[in-house]
Amino acid sequence: MTRTGLLLVVVLAVAACGGCATGGSRPAEELGDVRGEWVVTELRRDGEVVPIPPGTDGTLTLDDRLSGRAFCNGFGAQAYRIDGDRLVVEELAQSLIGCAPDIAELERLYLDALTASDVRLRREGDQLLVNGGGVDVRLVPRPPTQDADLAGRWQLSALSTRETASSPLHAAELELRPDGTVGGTTGCRAVRGTWQVTDEQLVTADVVADGECPGEAAEQDGHVLDVLRQGGTVRIVRNLLVLTAPDGLGLQFTTG
Repeated sequence: MTRTGLLLVVVLAVAACGGCATGGSRPAEELGDVRGEWVVTELRRDGEVVPIPPGTDGTLTLDDRLSGRAFCNGFGAQAYRIDGDRLVVEELAQSLIGCAPDIAELERLYLDALTASDVRLRREGDQLLVNGGGVDVRLVPRPPTQDADLAGRWQLSALSTRETASSPLHAAELELRPDGTVGGTTGCRAVRGTWQVTDEQLVTADVVADGECPGEAAEQDGHVLDVLRQGGTVRIVRNLLVLTAPDGLGLQFTTG
């Protein structure tokens, strides 16, 4: 996957839709509580299944704000509401990482569905269905994160703030060992410490880095160390791990 060194933020304006057809959606009282984190399992365009490559993930979180991952880039909106079975998103901010063509097409279709003027939500058992702009998206609840899910070697794929994300300038990795110890690099220095997961929060201790990190690698080094020392909310979907510290800084890792 090709990535750019810098991510821009694009704001997609979404117009509200009045009097749109429901497209066979269930009555509003049957939608229930859809708050939480969801993982995309299927995407269809005009009824045809669009393949999702292995190791590629789309997610959606409906909470105080709407956010998620569009298979490659992250997105978020401070202002959204659910009126009956209608999803109304007033603004959607998207980070821009260069993506492989097939992933970029998946991303476009997914965001088209979320930002269409006729977006509808409905439930089928424990699944959530999103329909908009001729695109159907099927999602399931994200399972809770456990220690065993995180254990392993992870490659740094992005550094993020509350507003933007960027690709790392230097290869870095994080190793979360089953014995509770941390290893890896920031891109220029080795790091070590301890870790555990408590209530889906990554709790670290004694995270230190050996030596010094001068020059252009220092900024990435500082970002990685800051997040690892804070710990924070941890989310994992198949091969993607997202760690968000309390101050809004974040790291994204993949398994390969």
